[in-house]
Amino acid sequence: MDGRRLLLVGTYTPDSDPPGEGEGMYRVWFDPETGEMTDGGVAARTPGPSFLAFHADPPTVYAVNERAEGTLTAFRVDGDASLAELGSVPTGGGSPCHVLDLGSSVGVANYANGTATVFALGADGTPQAGGRGFPHTGSGPVTDRQEGPHAHSLAVAPDGESLLVVDLGTDELRVHRAGEPAGAVALPPGTGPRHAVVAGEYVYVAGELDSRVHVLRWDGQAGTAEHLGSVHATGEEAAGTNFPGEVAAHGGYVYVSNRGADAVSTLAVRDGGARLEHVANTVVGAWPRNFAVVRGHRSEPDHLVVAAQNGDSLASLLIDPGTGVPADTGHRLEIPVPVCVLPVPINRIRRAGAPTE
Repeated sequence: MDGRRLLLVGTYTPDSDPPGEGEGMYRVWFDPETGEMTDGGVAARTPGPSFLAFHADPPTVYAVNERAEGTLTAFRVDGDASLAELGSVPTGGGSPCHVLDLGSSVGVANYANGTATVFALGADGTPQAGGRGFPHTGSGPVTDRQEGPHAHSLAVAPDGESLLVVDLGTDELRVHRAGEPAGAVALPPGTGPRHAVVAGEYVYVAGELDSRVHVLRWDGQAGTAEHLGSVHATGEEAAGTNFPGEVAAHGGYVYVSNRGADAVSTLAVRDGGARLEHVANTVVGAWPRNFAVVRGHRSEPDHLVVAAQNGDSLASLLIDPGTGVPADTGHRLEIPVPVCVLPVPINRIRRAGAPTE
């Protein structure tokens, strides 16, 4: 598609919980030279696809359907950027809010009951019913948000084997190895861990409730992590008024979206990864939630594409290769309640019916 990149955008819909004005998954074409975005229409109508994941072989997109009785839906991706629904399975809990491709399986985090569920995949990429559920118990000091476990996301630990369940309700990273619970990494009380990103031997965790980004060093031999410290997500104390969302590591920097400050913050990685230093805030729109790094062509800088949930728009930011700070390109695309941005490598997907080499 003339060098453009395909982005799929998840939204809240009238039949999701919470409800929204979206129509499902949207197709967006991104120009990596200019940062301009073009509306490609609705790609799939499915309830509340609030988080998306891509599986390469066969090319499949997974969407959690965030409702009281959660489901996970799979879609085949064709080379013309069309989606065909393959089927759905119950997630084993309510309000599923994150999905992660694990290669031969796919994992889902259910916020309402705190259960993480892992599904085996069929040969066609369809998740198989009856996934393995990992429930939990516990609570935290923020009584209106931490009355019980709330699995908010999943990540693969630096050892490549352990599955981490980021639990906002219990201030923990729950560790699972070989399909079995293997302890937990405690974070400071009231952290409210939401999302985590792994870079080398380090895990960076966005604290939704304390408005900080935490640094942990993974110990592969022990199968656990050491908490090294944290930094204010926006460069200043903002617990209770700012709520970090997505976190990503890219090119020697960590980026975090801030709902409240309505900005994406740039944190420089220091001391080989053991420390973060706040560098800048880039204002992007109302309530920025998920975002994605979109890589440029060989000599072009990379971009961040940010979903401003309450601003009903996507924002395109150009990452300065020298400073790491993303600058607003001014390009916006109106989409109702966007909450997830997923780059899909459409150039690697063979069109249905096309001859193979």
